[in-house]
Amino acid sequence: MAAPHYRLRMRDSIPWRRVAVTGAASGIGRCFAEVLAERGAEVAALDVSAAGLEAVARDLAGRGRRVFARAVDVADGEEVRAAFAAVVGEVGELNLVVHCAAVLQPGFFAEQSAADFARAVRVDLVGTANVARAALGTLQRTRGGLVCVASTAAVHGWPGLSAYSAAKFGVAGFCDALRAELAPAGVCFTTVFPLLIDTPLLQVPDLPPILRRGRRLPPRVVVEKTLAAAAQRQGRVYVPEVVRVIAFLHGAAPCVLDWVARRFGLPG
Repeated sequence: MAAPHYRLRMRDSIPWRRVAVTGAASGIGRCFAEVLAERGAEVAALDVSAAGLEAVARDLAGRGRRVFARAVDVADGEEVRAAFAAVVGEVGELNLVVHCAAVLQPGFFAEQSAADFARAVRVDLVGTANVARAALGTLQRTRGGLVCVASTAAVHGWPGLSAYSAAKFGVAGFCDALRAELAPAGVCFTTVFPLLIDTPLLQVPDLPPILRRGRRLPPRVVVEKTLAAAAQRQGRVYVPEVVRVIAFLHGAAPCVLDWVARRFGLPG
């Protein structure tokens, strides 16, 4: 079955002229940067990988698109603040920030080091807060939007992903709180809950069993649906729609998901 396609209702036009994307060197973040640049936005690409950013900028330059690239570790609040100050100085006030930077840090809790667990929380959760704090001023001035990529692991915790689930649950709750806090200022928060997406994040050794099953969707599916939702200032995006069912079951019948975790999430 072909992957579904989601299109903006503006014939591929976008309502944002200046956009920053974190995690832009690969995966979903790179796809966001490419699609937004293709559709006319001036894009600031941010990632911890300087080499990856160079490749993205070179590729887009070959298509006649200019990208402002800057290496930054989202877990370092001061680095993030300086990076966004440089972006605004170079590109101008931002209309949209898309935050994709994350690490997976898979592993069963009893076997995982405290350092690995802490890294997931530091990059995925604290990194999200760092980006939101650094971007808040410019987004308030433009009444813009912040897109944060969470995960289905933010809907229900899965075996072998305790660190990632803890961090991404935190991301989802953080975005819920800020969505309400900043609505009077005109800033929109859109949280994205993807399932299995074909990105380098899932191309690492020793993936837990729960991530080895099921069809992986291309990143473009996430990007298309998210941009369509963000253009309409929607608060949550589920990709694919079955994640909405998972979210419902987590609230209504979590024992069903617990059974799935025992059946498919543990080594056979």
